[in-house]
Amino acid sequence: MVTKVVFSLLVAAVAAAQAPPPSQTLDGASLNAKAAALLQQARSTPAGIASEVLLKRPESNIQMAVRVKSGQGEWHRDDADILIGVEGSAQIITGGEIVNGKETAPGEIRGDGVRGGTTQPFRAGDFIRIEPKVAHQVLLAPGSTFRYMAVKVHITPQ
Repeated sequence: MVTKVVFSLLVAAVAAAQAPPPSQTLDGASLNAKAAALLQQARSTPAGIASEVLLKRPESNIQMAVRVKSGQGEWHRDDADILIGVEGSAQIITGGEIVNGKETAPGEIRGDGVRGGTTQPFRAGDFIRIEPKVAHQVLLAPGSTFRYMAVKVHITPQ
């Protein structure tokens, strides 16, 4: 009986330790410092992007991303992307199909671009939600920089 009680207490303690806090704050100075570091990383990578997960939960995460080049075409089977423009401007293509797509992880396809979608401006202050299974791509003009926040929300199929 004592063993069961101790085991139950251990399980409860581990669960409590892993529970996310009821709220978390990231101050502006910290975010600006992360943005500066990500910009340097993006400039030094062939893909021209750097990102960091700022907050993670089982059903979602919040990332900061900085691009100095256009991105690949993307498609996510189980995740919606909520993008919020923070600094700079870009174009975003949504819909259509991934060009030369390859599965890079379960339920994730990346490719050379998106064909047949709708292109629209995406600037600081803009917000877009891209549902699962919708091809999308962020395009930048040469020499430009774009910083945005991405909220990845895992959608459980019904």
